Amino acid sequence: MLQTNYSKIERGKTDPRFTTLLEIARSLSLELMLVPTELVGVVNALVGHGPSPHAKPLFLAEPD
Repeated sequence: MLQTNYSKIERGKTDPRFTTLLEIARSLSLELMLVPTELVGVVNALVGHGPSPHAKPLFLAEPD
């Protein structure tokens, strides 16, 4: 892929195909996953990116 294409993707000037996003992710040793919008906060919390301001806890710890 040409540098100009990457630049267009980064600036939001083009809508890349899924296969293009998959190639970029794999070249960076990343896994591309589609997550429903309502679950993004939960996924971020699970992978350590902190809670989303809109996320509700999935469970509460019982007091000891």
